[in-house]
Amino acid sequence: MSDARPPRPYVDPTLVDHNAPPPAPTAAPAPAAWEQASHRPRTPAPAPRRRRVVERKHHGYFASHWHGEQSLVRSYWVNNLLIATPLALLVTSLMSWISVKGESLQISAIVLLLGLPPLLGLDVWCIVGAWRAAGNYLRENGSALWGWLARITLALGALQLAASLLFGVLPSLGDYWQMARGIDPIGHATLSVSADGRSLRLDGTIGMGDARRLRDLLDSEAARGIKRVELVSPGGRLHEAELMAEALKPRGHTVRAVGTCASACTVVFLAGQPRQLTPGAQLGFHRASTGTYNPVFEELANQQLAATYRHLGLPQPLIDRTLRTPSQSIWFAPREDLIAHSLIAPLPQTLAVALPTGPKAGVADFDDALRIHPVWDALEKHTEGTIAAVAKRMSEARAAGADDEDVQAAAWGPLARQMPGLIADGDAAARRHYVRLVADELRALQAPPQRGARPPCRDLLEGRLAVRRQLPLALQIRESQWLLEAATANPPRWLPRPPTAIEAEVLDRSVGPTALGMLSRLWTDAPEAPAGAGGATCEPVIAMLDRVATQPPARRELAERLLFQPRP
Repeated sequence: MSDARPPRPYVDPTLVDHNAPPPAPTAAPAPAAWEQASHRPRTPAPAPRRRRVVERKHHGYFASHWHGEQSLVRSYWVNNLLIATPLALLVTSLMSWISVKGESLQISAIVLLLGLPPLLGLDVWCIVGAWRAAGNYLRENGSALWGWLARITLALGALQLAASLLFGVLPSLGDYWQMARGIDPIGHATLSVSADGRSLRLDGTIGMGDARRLRDLLDSEAARGIKRVELVSPGGRLHEAELMAEALKPRGHTVRAVGTCASACTVVFLAGQPRQLTPGAQLGFHRASTGTYNPVFEELANQQLAATYRHLGLPQPLIDRTLRTPSQSIWFAPREDLIAHSLIAPLPQTLAVALPTGPKAGVADFDDALRIHPVWDALEKHTEGTIAAVAKRMSEARAAGADDEDVQAAAWGPLARQMPGLIADGDAAARRHYVRLVADELRALQAPPQRGARPPCRDLLEGRLAVRRQLPLALQIRESQWLLEAATANPPRWLPRPPTAIEAEVLDRSVGPTALGMLSRLWTDAPEAPAGAGGATCEPVIAMLDRVATQPPARRELAERLLFQPRP
């Protein structure tokens, strides 16, 4: 066998000088080029990572979770998600049930007050223990991703719990205490039947038990003659309003909003048929609110509200607009939108009213029909007793066998007693508009039906009210609009005075000697002219009214005022 290494030299130990110094060390030969490595310094290999072990004490199950001694999996997924989350949902769902549905309020409030302290304590125990377990998990060099994700979700859960406590539970504790005692903190609606027994009025906030009170009242002997339900309410308990709607819908009563009907009140309004809005009344809609600041329960509550509205016939565009309105504000539906969706009938444009039908229609029925009319309602507010007088005249005409046109015309007599005051009390602009309206009415009635017969415009000037049935519809609408504006205008600052001699002379010189009092008999309710009676044409009167319109402003205002004042 050959050895590739060179043989070492043999040294005789007997010849070696042991006292001689050792030879100097010789440098090691440089390695070959292929044996040379990089000249960069080599980093030493890292020491093996030692897992930090957190000392854990032996506690019971609840104490070990509280101190974070259990694993993150058990603390977070089992103790927190499987225990704390369902408990939080239970509390918020119970609050939502009380706020939105309002069913069994007393029992729900008792359960909430008794169960809230232990539930909140258990929820805090779950969150704190899981938070500490996540901290121990990170100190033991666990995955930073899972540890911090757990802490972030726990922090969000704690914020949601704090918001529910601060803004939902604590401010409402007094209300829950009252509900537990059987008292609704938002109050109750007032239910009353009119003296004639024809209308039931709901006034005020709809509270706990009001639906049962309404059903009992509708079933009572005092409500046998009820024909309509009047509403004035800012809203209240949605569930109570739903029960009211269920009680009213099969009875077919007319429902009339006589003031602001908002929030839950609109549910009761939609249960009526027909539905009516008196002049000045309005319907207000907005989203439902649970008071829990939980978007899930807020959405569920509003889906329930949308289903209720859909069941009662509210069109989807109005439902969508309602759900876009925050619960803190309110959207008043325009009357035009309600009419366009056939939720209410359009307001009449003339003085004609929807006449009651049936052989037993009396004064009260005509009174109801007049109060829903905007012009007659405004005239009643201007002069109390107007509607009662008109209803009596119309009822008497119906009892005498008059047709519908004659019954409608019977309303002009009581109106004639108000017209001079409305004309005189109006401002100069309103009087100017009415003078132009009278001129157009005279033109429309100028031509007689037969040659040589009396022109209808003379009957108009002499105060024969029946001729007004011959006016074109457009002029009747204009007069109705003028009446509405005149009845709702501010009262005058001074009363009209009789014309002075100087004013009469100015009028005679400017527009003619016959101008004074020319239109003073327009609303005298004069008897019918004898058959065959003739009369002059209305051309001079129309020409004089046109001449008045061309006068300077001050003289024109004087002339328009004196046209309606009789001669002294």
